[in-house]
Amino acid sequence: MAGSHAAVAAAFARERWLLPRRYDAARARALERFLREDLPRASFYAPHAGRPLAELPVVDKRTVLADFAAFNRFGITLEQALEVAEAAERSRDFTTTLPGGVTVGLSSGTTGTRGVFLVSEQESRLWAGILLGQVMAPASLRTLARRPLRVALFLRANSNLYETLDSRRVRFTWHDLTVPVEDHLPDLPGTDVLVAPASVLRRVAEARPAGLRPLQVVSVAETLDPEDEAVIREAFGRPVEQIYQATEGLLAVSCPAGRLHLNEAHVHVEPEWLDHRRFHPVVTDFTRTTQLVVRHRLDDVLLAAPGPCPCGGPGRSIAAVLGRADDVLHLDPSGVAPGSSGERTTVPVWPDVLRHTVALAGDLGDYRIEQHGPEWRVAVTGDPAAVPRVAAEVTRLAERLRARPPAVVPMAWPDEAPDQKRRRIRRIA
Repeated sequence: MAGSHAAVAAAFARERWLLPRRYDAARARALERFLREDLPRASFYAPHAGRPLAELPVVDKRTVLADFAAFNRFGITLEQALEVAEAAERSRDFTTTLPGGVTVGLSSGTTGTRGVFLVSEQESRLWAGILLGQVMAPASLRTLARRPLRVALFLRANSNLYETLDSRRVRFTWHDLTVPVEDHLPDLPGTDVLVAPASVLRRVAEARPAGLRPLQVVSVAETLDPEDEAVIREAFGRPVEQIYQATEGLLAVSCPAGRLHLNEAHVHVEPEWLDHRRFHPVVTDFTRTTQLVVRHRLDDVLLAAPGPCPCGGPGRSIAAVLGRADDVLHLDPSGVAPGSSGERTTVPVWPDVLRHTVALAGDLGDYRIEQHGPEWRVAVTGDPAAVPRVAAEVTRLAERLRARPPAVVPMAWPDEAPDQKRRRIRRIA
């Protein structure tokens, strides 16, 4: 364990103080070494060994899932990975690993296709050091010098990856979003760094738990809406920072000027331009050697920020991540009759949680979910018989949230304008 903590500390120090002074040279050497030594270890890339990056094939999430074993150096199949990951989803125990200490995780599928990722213990330690080095504000660093820093993370699933943050100097706690947020509020006083999806941060901000005065507030997993940002900032007296992370790795972190800086010290980004400002990123993560992420095209659309960033940081910055915004749906709490009068609190169902719940129903193809009061309408491009399976999984989730299950009914595919931002989960009424 001491060795693990030392590795995280070394990665943190390198990220914080050494790398900024050797930015271009360091990333060029790391990318060259990755292509020479690590690329041939995955069978998909073995025939491409020795070729420059620009000549390698561009892939996407569907390509990787179709031949998952070919993209990782252990030959782990998608079935093996999903067996471990889905068992963890149901049991809520995320400590199980594959042989060799490989951790399996599932992405939320914000753009339609749920991703699966593999990381080794060494990669987890490197990730933790890089993340802390990029995110930790001076106030948090000063606190860390005096006492352990308390970090609270709200996400649908825990992971050995996140547990790597826990040490004698950082007290990490995970808060499960498949149980009501209100259940976690008594544990939050004294938290130094509060990390959660934007919609959850707003919920906590509106509750204003006594004794919660975080040094940093960080939004993850969702698009940060300006209205939510204003509410959260007012409640905590802190700017809301952002982390942009996907199955493909840590992609960007916000700076004091409010922009998201692409993590180009560790991820090579090739813009696939849609117009003069919007682009799909094609990413190569040269720190990942278990599951290779090489010229991987993301569905996300990034909005480039104009000109150099006022913070003076190196690399490109973006103004926003587009195409990730879904609605929070709401259920009535158990024991409250539908349509009853008087004060009552609805139970939120966060988009990240609902996407994973839907995924447990099996292959739906593409889907849309619309809430119309107590009725949730579901459209799928796959087997229409999948809708009852969605209803069963949603009912189980409602029971966990101590809420009244909605009536889940099939609907026709909704009309969508070609230029409309795609939203799979919408609250109509």
